[in-house]
Amino acid sequence: MLLFSVLSSLLPGLSARQTEQEQKLIVQDIEITGNSKTRPNVIYNYLTFKIDDPITPEAIEASRKQLAAINFFRQVEIYTKPGSKKGAIIAVIEVQERRWPYFQFAGGHSDLDGWYFVPARFRFDNLIGRGNLLAAEIYLSDRTSKFSIHYAYPFLFDGSANLQAELYGGGRQYIHYLNGLEAQQNVDFGGVKLTLEGNEGIFRFIKLGIQKEEFLPDDWLKFSKNDSVITGFFIPANLRPLEQFNRVAAFSLTLGYDGRDNLYYPQRGFWGAAIYEKATTELNSDFQFNRTFIDGRYYQRIFKNHVFAINVKSAFASRGTPFFKRFYLGGANSLRGFAERRLTPVGYGTKLLLANVEYRFPLTQKKRMEPPVFAVLFYSQGGLWQNGEDISNNSMFKSLGFGLRFRLPVLGLTRVDFAFPTTVLNDEDFQLHISLGQTF
Repeated sequence: MLLFSVLSSLLPGLSARQTEQEQKLIVQDIEITGNSKTRPNVIYNYLTFKIDDPITPEAIEASRKQLAAINFFRQVEIYTKPGSKKGAIIAVIEVQERRWPYFQFAGGHSDLDGWYFVPARFRFDNLIGRGNLLAAEIYLSDRTSKFSIHYAYPFLFDGSANLQAELYGGGRQYIHYLNGLEAQQNVDFGGVKLTLEGNEGIFRFIKLGIQKEEFLPDDWLKFSKNDSVITGFFIPANLRPLEQFNRVAAFSLTLGYDGRDNLYYPQRGFWGAAIYEKATTELNSDFQFNRTFIDGRYYQRIFKNHVFAINVKSAFASRGTPFFKRFYLGGANSLRGFAERRLTPVGYGTKLLLANVEYRFPLTQKKRMEPPVFAVLFYSQGGLWQNGEDISNNSMFKSLGFGLRFRLPVLGLTRVDFAFPTTVLNDEDFQLHISLGQTF
């Protein structure tokens, strides 16, 4: 009798779960309304479900957010209605299309390139309804300004690949330290870049690229403190332009993985990228060199929203690499605790090692995945060398400090770091760094 009573008490629960599984709703059809120019397959590409799939309210909301995020439409609504048989539903997608180009004003942070700011971006997306992305923008980032026209075909080869093309031109400011004095050199540039990356399977971790650029370094350097200028043979040889225009043509291979649980405030996971770039005269390049860049980041939640984060970077460039394609060290987006590019040899470096360790914790009481304000304690260590120099721990620089992070409208995550070098350099004992985005 006892066994019978136990089974009787369990059966209602088993029966309820079985009924719930049997009543799972299946997508019988998808109806789209309001898309007078946008092709249905473009909308299908951004849905998290398809015909004959089970569907949940979460999948519907995720699809709505993805369609709204691409900005092809002024408004997106998704709802369901009964299908022709029990357990079947019809997903109805109502959209209101954008008819004209629109303006954007934005700022943000790229994992590999650091912060950027776009004071003017005109979007011409989906003009003929095929889902293509087209933008003309003025772009500002770390001592760089450029104008670019960017095109993307996000679902090439039946959705398996993403093609991007960019035509751009602008200028970049390089900082050199000559006998301890800061000098600035401007380098104008322009070029075209094509990239192809996968959307599915193992190919979603791979990106192929080819680019052709022209660089025009100024033939003069200006010192920051006294506005004096040096020209001609007074400029170090490795900073002088070879020709009026210096052509660099290269192809690249990028391997990337993102396993973070959150982009704004990751608490778990790993992010990594490895880039190989080769410039060759076979592509009509004036320079022949190769560069390798590796970046790895690991995040681990300790308790509540407190996070331990570590980042290790290494980079190598061959001897023929021009200074405007080499690496720098020092500053808010590099090794904190030192002035911007202060640890960079003349002509920039070809061997880079950099490590950052951070302890991140929220300063707000709200229990949320993305705290609006949080603080960090950090320790950094790095070194930069040129060809022929040995990598040594004795020639590395170290610093520690603390910082604040908070989110601002338009600009996004803003950071302020108070950094103290533990490796003494010319009696410099403190640096205040202000920048955008996470350090990593």
